Amino acid sequence: MKKIGEDIYIGSNIISLLNNFTEKFDKILIFSNETIANIYFEKIRTALNEKDKIFYFAIKDGEKYKTIENILPAYDFMLENNFSRKSLVISLGGGVICDMGGYIAATYMRGIEFIQVPTSLLAQVDASVGGKVAINHPKCKNMIGSFKQPYKVIIDVEFLKTLPEREFKSGMGELIKHLFLINNEIYTKYIIDNVEKIKTMNTEVLLNIVEQSISIKKSYVDIDPLEKFERMFLNLGHTYAHALENFYNYEGISHGEAVAKGIIFDFEISHLRGNINQDFLEKTKSLFALFNIDAEPTYIPEGKIFSLMKNDKKNSFGKIVSIGISQDKFLSKIELEKEEILQVMKKYSKNKLRASIDIGTNSCRLLIAEVKKENNSMILKRIIHKDLDIVKLGEDVNKNKFLKETAIERTLIALKKYSKVLKDFSILPEDINCFATSATRDSSNKDYFIKKVWDETGIKINCIPGEKEAYINFKGVCSAITFDKNILVFDIGGGSTEFTLGDFKGIKESISLNIGSVRITEKFFLNEDGNLDFSENNRKLATEWLQTELKKLNKFLNYDFNLIGVAGTATTQVSVKEEMEEYDSNKIHLYMLSESDIENNLNLYLKKIPLNLDIKGLDSKRRDVIIGGSIILLNILKYFNKNTFQVSEFDNLMGAILGGLNE
Repeated sequence: MKKIGEDIYIGSNIISLLNNFTEKFDKILIFSNETIANIYFEKIRTALNEKDKIFYFAIKDGEKYKTIENILPAYDFMLENNFSRKSLVISLGGGVICDMGGYIAATYMRGIEFIQVPTSLLAQVDASVGGKVAINHPKCKNMIGSFKQPYKVIIDVEFLKTLPEREFKSGMGELIKHLFLINNEIYTKYIIDNVEKIKTMNTEVLLNIVEQSISIKKSYVDIDPLEKFERMFLNLGHTYAHALENFYNYEGISHGEAVAKGIIFDFEISHLRGNINQDFLEKTKSLFALFNIDAEPTYIPEGKIFSLMKNDKKNSFGKIVSIGISQDKFLSKIELEKEEILQVMKKYSKNKLRASIDIGTNSCRLLIAEVKKENNSMILKRIIHKDLDIVKLGEDVNKNKFLKETAIERTLIALKKYSKVLKDFSILPEDINCFATSATRDSSNKDYFIKKVWDETGIKINCIPGEKEAYINFKGVCSAITFDKNILVFDIGGGSTEFTLGDFKGIKESISLNIGSVRITEKFFLNEDGNLDFSENNRKLATEWLQTELKKLNKFLNYDFNLIGVAGTATTQVSVKEEMEEYDSNKIHLYMLSESDIENNLNLYLKKIPLNLDIKGLDSKRRDVIIGGSIILLNILKYFNKNTFQVSEFDNLMGAILGGLNE
């Protein structure tokens, strides 16, 4: 274990050190988020001796929850449990939790003590040290806050070994920033020489880089604790970073990733002013590339970037303030000019947001992603926003070939919401790919529906054939999965199911069959009185129909392939098997399911859905069609004699964003 100054302790497996500092407090609040709580609350409880005075409070995980609305329940909890001025807050988590826990301590009864126990790399090298505590305002990050030094900081690098890769990269974004806060190359060389050891979480190297980075930050804090001058240099990259995080509504990008982009933004300004050369800029980019950090600034439209940057707390007298650098690493406070901001944005205009909307038979979905246009193709950089609404547009279309007005209105409500989101993200019409599938193309009034959507939302719908849907499904999957043999991608929709077989060279076979979860439900399980009947006889009739339809896939039997399932029927099987309280895309993506998993789920559905009982992991809006979809899924597995298949979260939405509709 090492000690920096009087209050910061760094080591491996040192969490029990907390006992040395908690005796004099009457109550202890362990403040965290739900993700960390599930992993570490029990470990903390076991490590602390005075268990009778320990209380736990967890909020939802994410930057967007760093608000006054999520702070207030913590105050309520403390008051209800008689926390006093002799009580203690322990912030257990990443940067968001360190900021919020510190803010609670700084403001509860005009201030009580708090200890930082940072669990992420970003929090260990940045957020937990320095005494800046804050929450976000809707218009600006960290706008509401205070300066309050923690009583102690306990940094245990063992926490880092359970970090998701993205969170570790976020920390490296801030850590690399520290290399530009000192005017020597020794630390930089150490980072470069130990890249692999850092990535593989070597304890000795982790201890070293955390200690060095904290020492760098602490040297600035000690000189200028209230950020009057020198400490402001710690904000290198943060003016653009905070603007980008706000632009993204704190979704899809971590703080450290945004800071990496912000550093390159600041260095581009310094390059424009002739203060650094191109080699300096490229070497900086290569440092981030060592850790697979995308440091290229993202294009923010002119109508957005100035208003976002002007809200930054470093500004004064109407000027946009950032940090510049010279060739010899001399840092300076600079005022940004409008034209040079636009010049940098123009240089990175190929890094932009695109959106796709899938208007299906049962659901309506929105996806927004950051892409890079390169050689007339789109490369995915990150997913920013997702949305899904069950609209049942295809209600009774199988029977009467007509979109019902009530179904159209449900869909319009979702599309109006999406239209507002697209406007908030300033996505241009040419970067929006909206497509409708079987329900719309099978209806006699599709032209009326398409025109109504355009008139009321400004969203242009492309009504695509099944073959095109199959193609963009394949394109979406290929962007997410590395494979060395054929894959067969299937998408069980509401009205149809698309099958696309190919390899990394392209598509070999493709077909769309008129079998879907809504279609099979209405055809076999919906009585004339509007009630659902999943009797054994009806399931048998549905299976016989499916077996006949699936014979149209006989040409696929000539190939050896891995089976990949996309969209709602497939992804729901994972969320139900894992009993997810909240849908977790990261856990679902690339999940391997077996035939027995689907059979177990189907038996659960058949047992509980007719009795209107809740099923953990099942969206209530999918209850009516999940049995039909699961029967289709089982029959696909049996037809191809496959015991398993893999689930991909990347489907036609991603394929459309990457250019599929126009190819």
